[in-house]
Amino acid sequence: MAVSTITGLGSGLNINDLVKALANAEKAPKQTQIDLQKARTDTQLSAVGMLKSAVETFEAALAGLKSSATAFDGYKASSSKTDVAKVSMGAGAVAGSYKLEVTQLATASKVASATQASTTYATGGKLTVSVGSNDYSVSIDDGASLTDVRNAINDQLSGAGISANIISDGNGGSRLVLASETTGAGTDISVVGENDLSALNIVGTDALDGAVPGSAGYITPAADATFKIDGLEMSSKTNTVTNLSGLSIKLEEAGTTTLSVAANADGIAGSVESFVMAYNTLLTVTNGLTKVTQTTDANGNATTQAGALVADSTLRSMMSQLRSALSNPVEGAGELKVLAQLGVKTNRDGTLALDKDQLKKTVASNPEGIKAFFTGEKGLFNRIGDITSVYAGKDGLLASREKSLTDAKDALATDQTKLDLRIETLTTSLFKKFNAMDSLVARLNATSQSVLATLNALNKKGSDD
Repeated sequence: MAVSTITGLGSGLNINDLVKALANAEKAPKQTQIDLQKARTDTQLSAVGMLKSAVETFEAALAGLKSSATAFDGYKASSSKTDVAKVSMGAGAVAGSYKLEVTQLATASKVASATQASTTYATGGKLTVSVGSNDYSVSIDDGASLTDVRNAINDQLSGAGISANIISDGNGGSRLVLASETTGAGTDISVVGENDLSALNIVGTDALDGAVPGSAGYITPAADATFKIDGLEMSSKTNTVTNLSGLSIKLEEAGTTTLSVAANADGIAGSVESFVMAYNTLLTVTNGLTKVTQTTDANGNATTQAGALVADSTLRSMMSQLRSALSNPVEGAGELKVLAQLGVKTNRDGTLALDKDQLKKTVASNPEGIKAFFTGEKGLFNRIGDITSVYAGKDGLLASREKSLTDAKDALATDQTKLDLRIETLTTSLFKKFNAMDSLVARLNATSQSVLATLNALNKKGSDD
C-alpha cells in the first residue's frame, strides 16, 4: 500500500503530485506497450473467432446438402395424398406416374385373456407367449399377482416387440391384454401358461364379440396390407412396401393417391444455389477481414485502415486452397468437370455467380452427373471438406490460433498485474524517500531558525552592553 503524506510541510514541495508524476513516467512506456498488444490481441482473437465461425457455418451448409436424401437427386418422388401414402426414392427409380389404392393396412395382433376370477397365481412357472411361429418364454414366480405377470412380460419381452397391460371391466374383473409390434397375417399372439397360469391362456383367434362374456380372444387380428398399383392387386406383411423399383412407399390409411417420379430440376437448382450462397457468405467474411481501405481523417490527411487479418498466412493459405478446389476439374462425374458447365462462374471479386438458364440445361441433360459432381466420392464437397476440416473444429488450425491468442491475452494480464505491483512498490518507496527528505528539511529549517535566534539574542545582548 502506498505511504500517504501531508504535502511538503518541511520542504514546501507537493510530494503527492511529484510522486504521482514520477510513477506515471516510469509506468508509461510499459503500459503503452501492454495496451497496444492487448488491443491487437483482442482484435485478432475476435477476427479469428469470426473466421472460425464462418468456416464452420460453410461446412455445415455443405454437410446439410450432402446428407439430404433429395438435394441432388436426378428425380423426385411425390404422393398426391400424403395422408394415404408417403413415398421416398432410392436407387433405380425411373420417371413415371402410378395410381395407388390402399384397401387395408397391415395390422399387428392384440389379444385379451379371459376375465380373471382371481388376480393372484399360487403356482407360477413358465408362460409361453407366441407371435406366429416365434415362441417366447416368461418366468413367473409363485404367488405372483396379475400386475407381476404384466411387469414380467414387459421386462422380459420388450426386445421382441411385445407389451402387456391390464384392463378392468368395472365389475371387479380384470383382463391381461397383450400387443405385438409385428404386422402381417400369421403373426397373431397366443399364450399358454403352466399350472395356475393356464387361466391366462389365449388360443385360437375368436373375436371378443360378447358371445361368450369374459372369454379370451383377439381384439385386433394380425393382417396383411392389401393394395393395388395401377389396378394390380398386391399385399404386404408391413406398411412399408417396395413393389415399385427404386421407391419406398409408406402406407398410411385406406384411400387412393397418385405416386409420381419426375425430374428434380427445381430441387437441384436450389441446391446449387444454396452452395453458391454458402461460399459467397464465407468469402464476404474473409474479404472483410483482409480488406485495406484508403480514407482521410478530419484534417484531410490520407489514412489507411486494414482488416484484422490482412496479412494472415493461415487465411491466405485456406482461401488459396478453396479457390483451387473450385477451379480444378472434378473426377467421377462423367462429362461434368468444372463449375462453369453448371452455370457457376467466378466474379472479379472472387464471389460466385449462377446462370440459372445454363444450370437448367445441364440438369435436364445430366441430372445424375450433377449429383456425382457435388456428392460423389471424388466430388467437390469431399474435396472442400478435406480443406476446411484442417482449419475448422476443436482440433483445427483456427482453434489452435484462438488458444494461442487467448494465452497471449492471459500473459498480458499477468504482465499488467506485475507492472501494477512494481509501480505500487515504487510509489511506496518514493513516498518514503520524499517524506524522509521533507522531515530532514524540516529539521534543518528548525536548526537554522534556532541558530539564527541564538545569534540574534547574542547580538542584542552585545548592543545592550
